[in-house]
Amino acid sequence: MKLIQLTASLVGLALASTTTLALGQESTSALSYDPTATAQSLGLEPYAIPADFFPVFPWDHLGSWGDQYQPLKEGIQSTAECACTLSGFVDSEEGIAFAKESGLRCILESHFERFDDRQVSGAELAEKLAAIDAGIKERVESTKDDPFVLGYNLTDEPGAYHFKSLAAAVAAVKKYAPGKLAYINLFPGYASTIGADVDSQLGTYSYEEYLERFVQDVKPQLLSYDNYMIEYSEDMRDWPRASVFFSDLFAVRKVALKYDLPFWFIGSSLCIMEDSSPPTPARYAFQTYVPLAAGAQGLTWFLYYPLGWAESPIDANGKKTLSWQYMRDVNVQAQALGMKLKKYRSTDLGLTQLYTKEDYPNLPQFPAPPTKVLPNVSARFSTSGAFAANEKPRILVGEFAEIGGDSVAAMVVNLNFGSSIKVTFDKPNGFSTLKTISPIDGSETVVSEEKLKSGFWIIPGHGTLFVWEK
Repeated sequence: MKLIQLTASLVGLALASTTTLALGQESTSALSYDPTATAQSLGLEPYAIPADFFPVFPWDHLGSWGDQYQPLKEGIQSTAECACTLSGFVDSEEGIAFAKESGLRCILESHFERFDDRQVSGAELAEKLAAIDAGIKERVESTKDDPFVLGYNLTDEPGAYHFKSLAAAVAAVKKYAPGKLAYINLFPGYASTIGADVDSQLGTYSYEEYLERFVQDVKPQLLSYDNYMIEYSEDMRDWPRASVFFSDLFAVRKVALKYDLPFWFIGSSLCIMEDSSPPTPARYAFQTYVPLAAGAQGLTWFLYYPLGWAESPIDANGKKTLSWQYMRDVNVQAQALGMKLKKYRSTDLGLTQLYTKEDYPNLPQFPAPPTKVLPNVSARFSTSGAFAANEKPRILVGEFAEIGGDSVAAMVVNLNFGSSIKVTFDKPNGFSTLKTISPIDGSETVVSEEKLKSGFWIIPGHGTLFVWEK
C-alpha cells in the first residue's frame, strides 16, 4: 500500500501551496548531473515496444488488492473488456495464464525492494547491490522468454536517494531478461523538493534535476510518470494547478526526446479527493488526447478498483460503473490513434495561452501552438452560443514527422471542458492530401477541399489526428 500512502501525501501537498505547485523549488546547488550527457554517452537501451501493441492498462496490483473486489480471472477479463492491452500488475503464474487467456500482456511483480542509499555505503552497499542482482536473476528466470510477460514492476515514485538500488535492478533485468521492461513510475513535479517545508520526496532541488538524475543514474528504458492535476484543478479551472499539468508534460517530453526514450503517462480515473466531482468523458478524453499529442507511447489509469475512493471503474461490489464505460471508450481511441502514431516521431508541441502574464506573473508561459503542419491554425466556438466571459477556445497542437517517410501529422486537442470548438487551418507548402484518422479503428478518410475550408468540430476534451501527404 506504499503507493496509496504517497498519493495521500501528495494530495495534501497539492492543496497546500499553489505557488510551490506552479514553480517548484529553485535549485540552490551546483548541478548534480551532466548537462552534456546523451543517450549514446550513457549507453541507454530504450525499451522497444512491440510493433503490434500500444500499452493501455490500469495501475493496480491485481494479486494483492484487486481480489477484494473481483476474482483474479474475472478482474483480468474485465480489463480486457475495458479495451486495455495490459492487465494490471500480476504476481503469479495463475495471473499470467489468465492474462494470456484474455489476450493481454502483463507486467509481473519483481519483489524488488529499494533502499535509501544515503544510509548505506562501502561493503554494506556492495552487499545490497549484489543481493538485488541475485534476486532479480531468480525472479525473471521462469518468465524471461514468455512473450506475454512484458516486463517487471520494480517500484513506484522513488526519490533520487533510491537511484543506486534502482540502477542495480534495471541492469539486472537487462542482463538476465534481455528485451524485457524494468518498469518504474516516477513522481509528478508537485512532489516536494529539497528546501520545501516538508520532507523531500524528489530528493532534488527541482523536477528537471530529478528527471535528469533518474536517466543518468538509473539508465532506464523508458519514462513513466503520474499527474492528477486535472482533478486537483477542478478540470483545469484553477490555473496555478492546471499549469503544473502542462509543466510536467513539457518537462518529461523534453527529457524523453533528449535521450530518445519512450514515455508513458498515468492519469486519474476516479476521485482521489473526498469532494471531487466525478470523472466525466471529457476528463478521461483530456488525459488521453493531450499525452498522445505530446508523443506519449503508453497510457495508464490510477485506479481500476476503489480502495476506499469514489467513482472508480469497478465499484466496491465488483460492478462496472459509468467510469468503466468512459475508460473503455477512451482506451479504444488511445489504441487506434496510438498505433497510428507509432509510425511517427514527435517534433513540436504548444498550446493556446491559458492566462496572461499580467494576471499570473509567477506562472510559467508555454509555447504557442506550432504551425508548420497546420499553418494559421485557429479555433472558435459556435457563433450562436453564450459563453462565460473568461472562456476562450483553447487548443493544444502536437506535430509529428513520419519515421522513414515524408508525411507529417498533427493532433489538435480541445482544451475546453464545456464547449465544442471548430478548428480551421491552411494547407502547408509541399503537401496535397489531407486525411483524418478514425479514433475508433485507425482508418483514414481523405478530406475534401470544401471540408478543409469549412473546418473541423472537436468535442470537449477530445482531439483529432490530421495527416498530410505529398
